[in-house]
Order: sequence, then C-alpha cells, then structure tokens
Amino acid sequence: MITSSPPAMNKELKEWLADTKKFIKEKKDSKQPQKKPSGKCQICGQNEAKAICLKCGRSVCGSCYFKLINICKKCVPPETAAKWEGKQPDWEEILGVEWVD
Repeated sequence: MITSSPPAMNKELKEWLADTKKFIKEKKDSKQPQKKPSGKCQICGQNEAKAICLKCGRSVCGSCYFKLINICKKCVPPETAAKWEGKQPDWEEILGVEWVD
C-alpha cells in the first residue's frame, strides 16, 4: 500500500482556516437564531436570495455567493473573487487527460 502525506498548506490558507474556525465558533457560541435568506439578493438585487453569508449576514443569490466557503463575494478579497468568478478550470490541461462529457 502506498501512503503519502497531504501537500503542505500555504501560510495564507492556514491563517484563513484558523480565522474562519474561530469566527464560526464565535457565531455558534453567540446563540443567535439562524437567519434565513429572504427577498432579493442584497448584492446584485436581481436574483432571489438563496443563502446567508456566514461573515456579513447578507441574503445573497447563488451568483454572489461562494458556497464552498459560505461567504458572499463582497466578503472575499476583490482579487480572489475575480479569480474565482465564472472561471472554469481547464481540467484537460491541468490533469493532462481528455475530458469526456
């Protein structure tokens, strides 16, 4: 059996994870009732709100929300959001395999 250790995380990711874990713990410990999304997205104002940003509490649509990290695009640094928005990785190039749909 081949075992390997996971790749080392970069410093920024470790800091972000630590800050996020602390923030989530504080939110849970505050005993505030869970807010539910309602109305139009508080960022774009176009789409129906589907989620609540973990950081700022805005009701946001799927287009203005990064579901993987539960944070809206206003709470993510602009340069990071720009990298993530609407970009599909070129998996063929990254993995060196032909993509089959």
